[in-house]
Order: sequence, then C-alpha cells, then structure tokens
Amino acid sequence: MTTATGLVVRPIVFTSRPGAWFAVAAALGAHPLVDHGDWHVLALASGRLAVHAVPPGDPLDGTQVLGFESDDLDAVAAAVGRPVDADADGPGVSVTGADGLRFRVHGTTPGSPDDGAAPDERTIVLPLWYSPAVAAAAGTLERLGLRRRIASDVGDWVDLVAPGGGLVAAHRADRPGVQISFEHPDVHALPERLEVAGIAATVVDESYGFSLRIPNPDAGVAPAVPAGTEIWVNQTQTDLYGYTRS
Repeated sequence: MTTATGLVVRPIVFTSRPGAWFAVAAALGAHPLVDHGDWHVLALASGRLAVHAVPPGDPLDGTQVLGFESDDLDAVAAAVGRPVDADADGPGVSVTGADGLRFRVHGTTPGSPDDGAAPDERTIVLPLWYSPAVAAAAGTLERLGLRRRIASDVGDWVDLVAPGGGLVAAHRADRPGVQISFEHPDVHALPERLEVAGIAATVVDESYGFSLRIPNPDAGVAPAVPAGTEIWVNQTQTDLYGYTRS
C-alpha cells in the first residue's frame, strides 16, 4: 500500500479570537511557524495546529476540523483513491470517512519554528475524531499511513501516530465530529504556565489517567461552541488496563 511518509497531523480551528488561541498554544509549548494574515500555523513538539481567523458572527466561528500536511500528495491520493486538487489554501487531497466526516490533506507548510518562542517541548497535538464507526475511522487513518498505538479492548478508542508527527484518536460517539486536544507526559507541569498567561486550568483524574482541562476561548461566544466547553490535554497513557498497545 502506498502511504505518505511525511504526513503531519494539523487540525484547524476557525475562530474570531485567534489571540486567545495563540496564548493557550504558547503556554502548551507551540512555536509560531506561519503568519499569513488570517492564516496561522503553530508547531508543537509533534504535530501542528492551524488557526484560521474569521470575523465575529461568521458561521465557521468556533469550528474545529481534522487536517493534515504531507510532503507527498501523490502518495496520499494513491492511498485514498482521490485526486490531488486545489482549493483556496492550495493543492491537497480531500478525504471522506465512512461516517461522512470530511477533511483535507494539504501540502507541507514551509518555514521553521522560532526556537526561542516556546516554554515546553513535549506537547503533542491529538485531535479526536468522534465517530459511530471507530474501526472504519481508524482504517481511513491507517490508509493515510498512521500507525496504531493504543486501542481500548471494547473498541471505543483507537489512537494512531502519524509518520511525520502528531496523533489522532478515533473515539466512539453518536455522530461524527472533531475536537482539538493534546497530549503531554506531565500535565501537572502545565497549570502554572497557563496561569502566568492568565488562563485557568484544572487537572482531573480520569479512569485512563490525568487530564488537564482548559476553557475553550470560543466557549459561550461562538454560537457553535456551548459555554463550558474545554480543551483537553491528556497525560501520556501508562495504565493500560482495558487497553492494548500495538
């Protein structure tokens, strides 16, 4: 099977509050990589985050979508049986999951991070692909070249590693959707950094380990984002009871 060896996870948030997202991302260790007016790409220790600024009231405000970059779009096209085409953001390949979720793989973002811009080098981007068909979603990601890492024994969670950086998790839900989240080996080290930036954060103990919860900057402001919505930073999972590592 042809795969895209340089595939990088790069979800996108559309927001009328880009500055608030930059503040969260910087506290988590993100480096600014691209600033093209309304379009920004931030590099993390593994994977990237794109922030697309939109005006208040825009229908996309608060929307989060799955996305990738690749240095070999022809390989991506061959892997998913779709052509390389072009949209407003340049050449790419459109992918549709079995549950109807749509996303694009774009060409690799040029540039290099500012090595002095970030306080941490351990945060990994980890968008969640909510799906009623977890196995099918994971299969789509595997065709792109991602490799399974940890899966729940009951089949409601599979996370996968992209060859060029970043993680994606397929998580069972009633309907398709995307939530931008992150992973870090020590979430207890992060609240103080966020507090310095004026951002409240809480560490909670979940069944799979600790998770840092950060208020979503769009919560209660963008109509698409309910009040109380949070950004998750999951601690790297070490307790595998009920899970299997590939």
